[in-house]
Amino acid sequence: MITNDVSNPALDQLKWQEEQIGTNEVNGQMGQADFFALLTSQLAMQDPLNPTTNEDMISQMTQFTMSEGISDLGDKFDQFSASMTSNQALEASSLVGRNVLVNSSLSYSDGTGISGQVPIPSAAQTVNMRVFDESGNLVKSEYLGDRSAGMMDFEWDGSDEDGNPLPPGQYKVEFNGFVAGESEGLTVLTYGNVSSVTLGQNGTGLELNLQGLGAITLSDVLAVGD
Repeated sequence: MITNDVSNPALDQLKWQEEQIGTNEVNGQMGQADFFALLTSQLAMQDPLNPTTNEDMISQMTQFTMSEGISDLGDKFDQFSASMTSNQALEASSLVGRNVLVNSSLSYSDGTGISGQVPIPSAAQTVNMRVFDESGNLVKSEYLGDRSAGMMDFEWDGSDEDGNPLPPGQYKVEFNGFVAGESEGLTVLTYGNVSSVTLGQNGTGLELNLQGLGAITLSDVLAVGD
């Protein structure tokens, strides 16, 4: 009796390899072992009259290597990013309770006043300081005279023109003077107290919350005081 079952060891081995490739999937991704198993099967099943060229093989291997390398690079970058975020959080947490200098003329007084710095690019004459409350009312003015170029420190004690203490709140500090014969406003940097830190959420980065003012980023900090 003649049967149609023909046993061919070479074909059986090839069939086993195909089954292995089909079941060697991990999380829907092809690993290095999967790739070389697939490449081996491709070579075994290629058309003898039109075999795969060396250039095609090298091209496939190069593409896979580049893809695997980019994937590894992405994983390393994610690890680096997580490490940077952790370091920033640690650095920011150390600022809670301290005063930080920011580029803003608006600051918060808890009743004891406001301090900061004024960068003077060149010599300025008849420099004046004016302080306004949240309603825009002038509550204090002070003549500071002539100032040479450099960083000028300033401090307002939180009192009005008559020396009466003003309530806590937001206040705006302005400086102006004559530079090269022209009257101009000067940049004001003020200190704010860091009350808490907010870690990045909903696409926002790490933030420092200043008492009575709101949030700023760590990159907004120009200097750290007491």
